[in-house]
This record gives sequence, structure tokens and C-alpha cells, in this order.
Amino acid sequence: MAFVGCKSATTTTAAETTAAPATTAAAETTAAAKTTAAAKTMKIAYFVSDLSNVFHQAQFAEGKKYAKEKYGAEVFAFDGKSDSNVMTQNIDQIVAQGMDMATLHIWDAEAAKPGVLDALSKGVFINSFFSPLADTGIPVVRSDEAGVSFEMGKQMAEQWKKAHPDKPIVMVELGWPNHTEVKSGRTDPFVKGVLSVDSNAKDLGCQDASKGPDAAKQIMLDLVTTHPEVNLIYSEASNLTVGTMAALTQAGRGKMKDGVPLTEIVCSVDFDEVEMKSVFDPASSLKLSMGLPPIETSHARIDNLFDIANGKIKQVEQPAKETFAKAYVMSFWTMTRDDAVKWLNEQFGTNVK
Repeated sequence: MAFVGCKSATTTTAAETTAAPATTAAAETTAAAKTTAAAKTMKIAYFVSDLSNVFHQAQFAEGKKYAKEKYGAEVFAFDGKSDSNVMTQNIDQIVAQGMDMATLHIWDAEAAKPGVLDALSKGVFINSFFSPLADTGIPVVRSDEAGVSFEMGKQMAEQWKKAHPDKPIVMVELGWPNHTEVKSGRTDPFVKGVLSVDSNAKDLGCQDASKGPDAAKQIMLDLVTTHPEVNLIYSEASNLTVGTMAALTQAGRGKMKDGVPLTEIVCSVDFDEVEMKSVFDPASSLKLSMGLPPIETSHARIDNLFDIANGKIKQVEQPAKETFAKAYVMSFWTMTRDDAVKWLNEQFGTNVK
């Protein structure tokens, strides 16, 4: 008993000894951050995985405009060119180009970690988009993909059972089975959404289509041969959906009649003008897609950086703090084409009619 008491007293004393300097240092850092952010025009490195992608083009453009209007800050695009090596190399340019803040989009977190830690040590405010950056503990901004994926699975199951009450649900997902954030934001909640309607639904699992649309096409062609009963399909990115729908068409499937499923129902991610044509075509089996909004996404990434700088969010904590930006269910059954057109034009600056 005496030993335990002594140990507790020692631990408390040590904590008391170290707590005051740490608190003081944190307060001084926060105060300095506020002064710095308020006293100068902040330069922000805005990382995107591929600037040729229309979503990333739109979110960078909106982020640049928003940061200037709200914070007087300048935003610079750091294009990853869909190459993890380029993304990692761009980390070194944060300090080299005199950036004060950086919102990252990185594919190889471990490779980027040393550069991120170096930038943090030099006072750069940093967050990560989509995925946590290894164990750095920097804040993460994600889209609410899980909520949308669940709802798409739920709607698809309801519509299938309504049209074919005697045909069991058999679902499959095409995407990235080993990617933590894709699994937690897309695959798993989609399956849960389906099961919330039919607990007996069968899941064939997430197939690895990470190599792109050609891989998705071949996987789908194989699936409709080995599992012709498959009827709910989650194609987890718009480029994969190109291959998925091509395979279904080649197999004589991909059809609906006046919005009623005949062969299957497909949902996708990255709703755009091209997908809109299929989603609102009553003869196509692609009927839903996740709408990732450039406006809300870019605002969340920029606001999060200034929340860090102003001490509202810790720069580092374990586990990393996650902030979720809104995402949208773009559905043939729950919205009109006019509403979808309005959304596209507002979010992407398009002129769709």
C-alpha cells in the first residue's frame, strides 16, 4: 500500500513539474500563431492529387477565391499529377516556396511524413485532406462519404425489392479493398445500407479495380459470368464506372425500363455532367452517384487551417481530429434533373442546361 502511494505521489509531482512549462509553451505558440496569421498575408499550399480532374480543378479555384475573400490569403496549387512520388516531392516545396500553410492530399503518407514533420517544426500550419497522414496527428478534412454510401445502398435495396420482391439481393463493390478510408467511407457503409433493408442480402465483397476502368470492365465481365445473379453494384469512382457500365452493356445488361430495374442497379462516386446523363436516363441502370462538392470541400479545408492557426483546433493530437465536409446523394429517385443541373452549375461553374 505504501509503495503504491509513493508511486502515485511521484507521478503527480512529475506531471506538475512538466505541465506548467508545456502549457506556457503551448499558449505562447498559439499567441504567436494568431499574431502571425493576423499580421501578414498567408500563403497556402493547396495540394490536389490530380489537377486535370474537374473536381480538383473546381475545388482549387473555389478555395483560391474563398481564402482571398475571407482571410486575405493567397492560395497556390500543388499538383500531384496522380503520382505518389510527385506528391511526396511537393512536400519539400512547402518550405522552399515560403508557404505559411498547407492542406495536403497525399497517397503515400509514410514517405511524406519526414517532410511534413520538418515543415511543422518550421511553424507551417498543416492539415490533410481525405486521409490521416500516418501517425503525425495533424487534423484531417474528409467528405461525409459514409453517410452518402449508406443512403445509396439503402435506396438501391428498396428499389430492387420493390421491383423484384422474389429475387434475392446480391451486391458487389468495385474499388480499393485495402484502402482504409475508401473502405470506411464507401464499401462498409454501402453494405450496411443494403443490409438495413434486407438482412439476408449476399455480399460478394469489394473487388480490386484500383488499376482503373479497364480493370473494372474485366472484373464486371467476369462477375456477370460467374455470378449472373448480382444485382446491386457500387462502382467506387467515376472512372471505374466507365468500365463497369461498358461491361454491363457488352453483356446485354445495364438496363432499366422507365426507371424500373431489369438487370441491376449501379451507383457511383464523383457525380458530374457525364454521369448525370445516365443517372437521369430512365433506361440506364446507373441511378445514383455521390456528389462531392468543390465549394463545401474547399471551404472546409481552408477554414480548418485558420482554425489551427487561431488555436481553435490543435495542430497535433492523437488520434488526429477529423472534420467532415458535406457530400450529396445524387439520385434518380429523390431529386429532379433540374435540381441536379442547378447543383452542377453552382458547384462546378458549368452551364449545363
